[in-house]
Amino acid sequence: MFIIFPIAGVGKRLQPFTFSKPKAFLKVAGKRLIDHILIKLKKTFPEGTDILFIVGYKKRQITEYLLEHYSDYFNIKFREQKPMGYIDETPYFSGLGDAILLAKDFVDNEDVFICLSDRLPMEDYSSILLTYHQDNCEGVINVKRVDNPQFYGITKIDDNGYIKEIVEKPKEYISDYAVSGAYLFGKQIAPRMFELLKEQHKIELENGEEHQFTPIIQELLDEDHKIKINEMKTKILDFGRPESLLEGNRYLLSEIKLKDPLYEDLFKTGNIGDSKIVPPVCIGENVKISNSVIGPNVSIGDNVTIEKCILYESVVGDGAHLKKIISSNSIIGDYSILEDLIKKRINIGDSTYITTTNLKTY
Repeated sequence: MFIIFPIAGVGKRLQPFTFSKPKAFLKVAGKRLIDHILIKLKKTFPEGTDILFIVGYKKRQITEYLLEHYSDYFNIKFREQKPMGYIDETPYFSGLGDAILLAKDFVDNEDVFICLSDRLPMEDYSSILLTYHQDNCEGVINVKRVDNPQFYGITKIDDNGYIKEIVEKPKEYISDYAVSGAYLFGKQIAPRMFELLKEQHKIELENGEEHQFTPIIQELLDEDHKIKINEMKTKILDFGRPESLLEGNRYLLSEIKLKDPLYEDLFKTGNIGDSKIVPPVCIGENVKISNSVIGPNVSIGDNVTIEKCILYESVVGDGAHLKKIISSNSIIGDYSILEDLIKKRINIGDSTYITTTNLKTY
């Protein structure tokens, strides 16, 4: 099995948090998003599995981190997707279809597993492999039933679970089976997939268009290739938008197993003082909390200082300094400084400074 992991995009819907880092580097429940996904992949695929990361935006951050933390398990390769251009110094790319095409020269008569960085199943990916090997099919797509199919790629299936049609963000209802971030194409169909991607790549783009992957899958279906769904029964987390990131944080915190669930060690060392922690809360390294009420459903990064705050349903990045803040449903970027603020839904990027006093900066 050869894994393709496209991770080149900017993550516009998660700006301002992605101005200084790739979206897969956002940290929730104590880990980066990419760590959560790769842990699932490690549970599914054996050591030494080839994995190709299609990088682009913030490629140096990504390559250095992945080589340092995952090259002992996976056989890691990289291929760069060049930007089509820049808008206000931010690159834009030609789409997921072109990103996957870049893997063509790396795949040699192998089954192909494609994993996207903004979808995380609460279970691992084993069920998609099981569906592929047990059923008479050439490919499998992970799906999950959703309440708002107009926001997703949607599959229409027959009574046996074979896909008859796939539409990206349909304006009219066709089904509620949404594509959920993982695809498997057998070695008998993968070469044709790459041929179709290459043909699509030749089409000139204009006016913000992209070479998508969904039309390629539909062409494979039109050629009578057998592609089935694998319906995920547990929650699939969508990290593509701020509100869904907070929902994902809530689910991950509900599953996390803390070594010190009552935070007794932090109270004993004095890192938490005169404060109340309402689980679930994930607290990073070297965090100091005083005179505050934190939780439930709060993720706090490393090297954070929190004084006289009330926080719940929020994510606080590394190195942040918060004083006299009352907030919920907020995402606070790394190394941000906030003081004297009562507000819901504070969404600020890294290194933001909001204060009414002469608080010292770093």
